[in-house]
Amino acid sequence: MMRIHIFLLCLMSSFIHTSVNAADSASSGDLAKASFVKEIPMIKGAQRLLGSSGDRLYFALKDGAVAVTDIEGKQLQTLQFKDGGDPVLKKPESVAVSGGVVYVADSELNQIAMFSAEGKYEGSFGAKKGGFFSSGGGAHELNKPRGVAVHEGIVYVLDGGSKRILMFGSNGVFLSPLDIKPSATKAGKEHADAYKLHEPVDIKVDIAGRIYVLDGEVKVYSSAGEYLRTIPWDGELSAFAVAQDGVYVAKSQDFTIQKYDFNDKLLYRFGSRGDEPGKLKSFSGLAVAKDRQVVLADTTKGMLNHYVAEAGPLIEVVPRSLTRVFVQSMGEMPVAVNKLAWNGKDTIYGIDADQKAIVSIRNGKVETSVKLKDVTPVAVAVDSGGTLWVLDKKRVLKLDATGKMLPGFGSDGAGDGQFNDTTDMVISASGKIYVADKRNGSVQIFNGDGTFLQAIRKLLDPVALAVDAQDNLYVLEKTRNLISIYSAQGTPVGSLGKEKEGHPGNLQKPVALMATLDGVSVLDGSQVKVYSRKGEYLRSFGAKGKGRGELDEPVAIALKDDVTFFVAEQKRIQTFVTQYKPAAPQHLVAKDDLHSIELNWDAVALPYVKQYQVYRSKDEWGGFVRVATVDTNRFVDRGLEVDGKYFYSVAAQTRLGFEGATSALASGTSKKYTPPALELVQVEASAWQVKMTWKPIESEFVSSYIVYQKEGNTFTKIGEAIAPEFIKEALTPNTKYTFYIAAHSSDGTDAEKFAVNFATSAFSKAPLEIEVLSLRPIFSNTYKLYEAGGVGVAKLTNNTNKDMEGVTFSFLLKDFMDFATESKLDKLHPGQSAEIKLKAVFNNNILNVTEDSSVQAMLEASYFENGKRESYSKNSTVSVYEKHKLLWDERGRYASFITPKDSPLLSFVRSVVTQYKDTKDEPQLAAALFNAVGAYGLTYIQDPTNPYQVVSGKTNVVDYVQFPRETLERKSGDCDDLVAFYTSALESMGITTRVVEVPGHMFMMFSTGIPAEEDGYNMDDMYVIYEDMLWIPVETTVVGSPFVKAWELGAANYYKWKGKGLTILNIQHAWETYKPASLAESKWKPGEVSKESIDKKFPNEISSMLKISSQTKTRGYRQQIEKNSGDVNAHLQIGIILAKLGDRQEAMKYFDKTISLQPGNAAALNNRGNLLMIDDKYEDAQKAYREAVRVSPDDPEIWINLAKAHKAVNEIKEAQAAFVEAQRLDPGIKKKYKALGLELSNTL
Repeated sequence: MMRIHIFLLCLMSSFIHTSVNAADSASSGDLAKASFVKEIPMIKGAQRLLGSSGDRLYFALKDGAVAVTDIEGKQLQTLQFKDGGDPVLKKPESVAVSGGVVYVADSELNQIAMFSAEGKYEGSFGAKKGGFFSSGGGAHELNKPRGVAVHEGIVYVLDGGSKRILMFGSNGVFLSPLDIKPSATKAGKEHADAYKLHEPVDIKVDIAGRIYVLDGEVKVYSSAGEYLRTIPWDGELSAFAVAQDGVYVAKSQDFTIQKYDFNDKLLYRFGSRGDEPGKLKSFSGLAVAKDRQVVLADTTKGMLNHYVAEAGPLIEVVPRSLTRVFVQSMGEMPVAVNKLAWNGKDTIYGIDADQKAIVSIRNGKVETSVKLKDVTPVAVAVDSGGTLWVLDKKRVLKLDATGKMLPGFGSDGAGDGQFNDTTDMVISASGKIYVADKRNGSVQIFNGDGTFLQAIRKLLDPVALAVDAQDNLYVLEKTRNLISIYSAQGTPVGSLGKEKEGHPGNLQKPVALMATLDGVSVLDGSQVKVYSRKGEYLRSFGAKGKGRGELDEPVAIALKDDVTFFVAEQKRIQTFVTQYKPAAPQHLVAKDDLHSIELNWDAVALPYVKQYQVYRSKDEWGGFVRVATVDTNRFVDRGLEVDGKYFYSVAAQTRLGFEGATSALASGTSKKYTPPALELVQVEASAWQVKMTWKPIESEFVSSYIVYQKEGNTFTKIGEAIAPEFIKEALTPNTKYTFYIAAHSSDGTDAEKFAVNFATSAFSKAPLEIEVLSLRPIFSNTYKLYEAGGVGVAKLTNNTNKDMEGVTFSFLLKDFMDFATESKLDKLHPGQSAEIKLKAVFNNNILNVTEDSSVQAMLEASYFENGKRESYSKNSTVSVYEKHKLLWDERGRYASFITPKDSPLLSFVRSVVTQYKDTKDEPQLAAALFNAVGAYGLTYIQDPTNPYQVVSGKTNVVDYVQFPRETLERKSGDCDDLVAFYTSALESMGITTRVVEVPGHMFMMFSTGIPAEEDGYNMDDMYVIYEDMLWIPVETTVVGSPFVKAWELGAANYYKWKGKGLTILNIQHAWETYKPASLAESKWKPGEVSKESIDKKFPNEISSMLKISSQTKTRGYRQQIEKNSGDVNAHLQIGIILAKLGDRQEAMKYFDKTISLQPGNAAALNNRGNLLMIDDKYEDAQKAYREAVRVSPDDPEIWINLAKAHKAVNEIKEAQAAFVEAQRLDPGIKKKYKALGLELSNTL
């Protein structure tokens, strides 16, 4: 009979596919089925389908390896490895996958090979290590393993040769054979041998821990090994699989698959013999993958048949019983010691018996080895403070951190505090020291300073000790092969290790012990046996051998932490970890609450417990699902159905993800929410409506508030509100009302109704009421703003109980508006109000206002009632200010006084600038203009009525500001007047400006056009770095003083107030709202100021500014020359900058220096010619240009310059020749220099 092995899969999500071939149903009318999906070719060399995990399939290959494919049959990897030249797989029988490890049972090599999910070999276990002639026969050794399954870290191996089920830890540490027992409930002859295994071939475990064995039929056992039942079947079975929703079995005769639920009910059948797709010619394996995909292998056809199975009832996860504890091997250290102690931090202490030395082991290696003079160490122990103690044959010694002996205690003899032949020593958490003495047959107890406390005597061969956290003492009496237990007071309370004959808890060759969280572990031959503190045998692990996790003549055992411990053998120390499974949490209590249930339970006070899993169902008998993972012993299940009863169970989970047993059930009911009555209800009643507000109820379950009126004994709903307010309109004036308000919940419950009594007022207002909410003063200099922004807001209110149709509103300012502005409303409901912006389109009269005045504003509203127009009006007064006035409530208004295009201002600026036609530098021109107005006689005079330092901080005080033409005409102004004038003047020259305000003062700054440097250079706070450029701040109130002084004072002011209330007004942005004022044409023209008078009043100012600008603009290139005096480009660029600034003499020096560094520099030669042309040295210029075209004959621009130089001395032919050459090099030259071309052609 051919056998196929598979592994348990959990079927969680749905899979949708068109059915090609409906399966045979289990009975007539049964709709459950499995649908055939498709055929997929098997991979080359595949002999059997061994099983699956998720979306992976595992196949046995001819060469003994295992191929891994995806669900579509695409090969992903091959599992195989050669250990010492021999492969670790020869005849794979079964595959199981858990925790990222693939376990493969091999019946020829008699072992379980382990691979990672990536296919890396991780070791093997179960094989006989003695070879062909070895006596072998160890309890853990396998003989033809046929199946493997994993559950909760326990690896179950079905051993065909011995007909046993062996249990191992997740990485191969042997635990014990499974003790298979007959049913405790099924009696009778027909059940007597049903539990026994005869020819077992495969094993599976479901998620509840039940064990399934294919032994001619499928037998089911509990996790403890008790026989439960046999799944009904008809015919010979060849394979089976266990999924989350049922058990699949394959029949050998007709290749049909039968699916059973977990109550052994046959759900349906599918599959059959045949050549067609979906039918089999041979049966080579069965696997159940994710999404309920069932895969059947047919090696004769070389195909995989894919089915999608209809889901069955899922296996119940609650209740969950306590599963087995297991042990993992975590590594080994190649150190030989016969005693062990852990220091609680990072070091193991041991005794090297051969060398009579005390060794310390850290990071797996011996760090120190100390021999003590005249000492034969017997045992070591570490107290709670980390101090190392050493037991000699006749005394107890204490060592400091360097290994030096400190005073100890003890002497030779048989009395109290005396020793004869010591064997072991332990120190309790409370500091007591226990010493075992073999020859004296005693255990003596001392305090931490060596003072004798008491002795336990008449012991037979006490060789090892252990003490638990409660100071209970455990003494191994080797002659008796038992452990005697004593209380903290030294009273005998029991023993362990002596059971009836044949009991696995009997001790055979005990050598050492340790106290653990759940009891006592005893090193007994090649096993570790674990007992409860009351002496009850719990479990064991270990087997004789030298492999990983096996024990070869172990001699010592010591606890590291709550779950980790060490075992010393002849030549190594192994590290193990116990994977505990927590007991069920106790005293689970459910407390009913609103839409929720609160759960509380006793915390499981074990250090390896990380969290709790909470399960819930509406049915106490099943259907539990996980609803939460929590870190504490409390959980509130929220968002539950109202009046729903729920059942709960809780399980603790370890840090490695293993769940313990579930608690007893607790039930609770989620309660409905009934809102409280309203509080703080406020009423505002008018003639036509009422507005009611109240304190909102802060609850997520309040959905709305319902308003009622009462007619007799009947409440009638008149409205509903989401927010805590309600408005009822169309009421009758001068009438008493009673309304009732109740909060309404999402559960359909209402609060107690709150009665609201009120009376509407008598009707005393106009039916269509006009109310002026705001009417702001009008500033004539910004009159265009009011076309869109309006001068105020009015409110219209319908004071009737009827709708008003076709409402029209108009607004007019007498004398200043030719037509009223109108606004229309289609409808105004009873009690409804509407706000309307008072827009104003002014006529030219607004520009002629010379004095502040008050103007009548006329407001009119009308509507139609029964075809008749009803009108209502209202008058109000608004202030109109003449053009010089402004409020500082909006600083941008000031931009209206910056008028760079005003004719008188432009005339004056041009008269100055034209005298500096060779100056192109912004700072020089700005300085020239500032000094010019000083020479012109402009002075600063503080406004005697409203000085800026007073009114600028008061947004409700009207200020007076001059326009720049007036400041120029009057030759005086305060700080805001002077800033407006100088800013306007610079803007008219194309220089970008900003207005700077500090508390109580105003000045300005302008851009130099020089980019700021990365090192933040600002010439010792003379420049301002703003918007990545260098700016010059100017204090305009010192007009008449040199520009440099105004600059210094402006810079000082800027840095004084920077970050302390300084603000900057962007004029260009402000002009987007507040346009420059449109002023009437002026016949007045300002007088001119000559350059001579400016230079006389402010000598050397322009040359100083030239030097400052040149130093600033050439700074970077000068730094390059400091680093490299031969930098040609730096010299050239400095010359170009100086030439543009007008410093031709200095520029010529740099061009000459460039030519001396690089005689053939065409750019320097060309620029030298340009300077000579400016100085009317035409022949010298020609020489420079000719030398430049010699060096760079293809540059048409140099040829043009040469043409100009020849034309300047009337050498027309030479000029024409140069122009023709330039045009030949660049045809575009003719258009670019059209005037020059025409002049030269006209001279022909």
